Amino acid sequence: MKTSAKHKSFLILAMNDSTVPSTEDDNNNIQLLNGSAREAASGPLYVNRISPQDYLEPRKINGSSNNADTYALTRDCNASTRLTAQHYLWKGLLGFLLHPEIPTEAPNLRVADVATGNGIWLHDFAGTKPTSAELHGFDISLDQAGPKAWLPINVRMHVWNIFEPPPPQFLGYFDVVHVRLITVVIKNNDPLPVLANLTKLLKPGGYLQWDEVDTIGCYIKTVPGKSGEHLTKLNSQLKGHDTWKHQLEQLMSSNGYCDTSLYTYETGLGMARFWNDLYVSTWKEFAATVLRTPEASHELEQRGMTEARQGAAIITPKLVWVARKI
Repeated sequence: MKTSAKHKSFLILAMNDSTVPSTEDDNNNIQLLNGSAREAASGPLYVNRISPQDYLEPRKINGSSNNADTYALTRDCNASTRLTAQHYLWKGLLGFLLHPEIPTEAPNLRVADVATGNGIWLHDFAGTKPTSAELHGFDISLDQAGPKAWLPINVRMHVWNIFEPPPPQFLGYFDVVHVRLITVVIKNNDPLPVLANLTKLLKPGGYLQWDEVDTIGCYIKTVPGKSGEHLTKLNSQLKGHDTWKHQLEQLMSSNGYCDTSLYTYETGLGMARFWNDLYVSTWKEFAATVLRTPEASHELEQRGMTEARQGAAIITPKLVWVARKI
């Protein structure tokens, strides 16, 4: 797959227990895949005390009814379990939490995880950094996050609507902002309002990493002779026409960023069933909250999962943008 200074794409195929890369940029490819490019595997430090640093307490920013929580999925225990499984599948595919191009060695690193969900990304990242690093999670709801007393010492959670200006304490505050899978909250196929608020969080020279799935480029893969008809129908209800993802690299470059790159990752068939079940689980939440046709959705799920057991899977490329604020 061709690469350029502006668009670097990596096709990573997971076959059984091995990862087989396909790219023209062999040096970058090795850097991404070998152990030196991965975060440390040690777990986060848990201490039941308050950090001496002066953090903002979890709070909700007041807004109009236009800014109400309209999350299209759910926040129950099954949804939180899905988020945790999703995190480790992403980590296993990418081989990193933050792309190796992003410098993270400063002892007083400040990182924001926006749309943090249950906070699993921050928990994992905290285990790779000294407690002097300052890590903050932001979400419109913290219903899935653990209590403050059980968080790693340097992690704090905040309620924030991504369509509202950031709290003034955090304007130009962070070295790195990470955001993942917010397709369902982008309005009118326009990411610029969200991009503008994410940008406000960053220091000049800070990095944004934005991770999404390619909902237009997804497809159904089957064992020869097997059907994926019902998985196709199921996936068509979840996938959108999010053409903004094809424009985001240019939008970043035109709105205060430089050194913008897009990386594309795709799993191999050895991991396809795991990813497929994750997508079906996501669809179940969407069906329950948006479609609200329980009998028809249950039948479609059963038929789709029968196809999965026989050798069919939803395949969705992963997209990772990395950009530096001017």
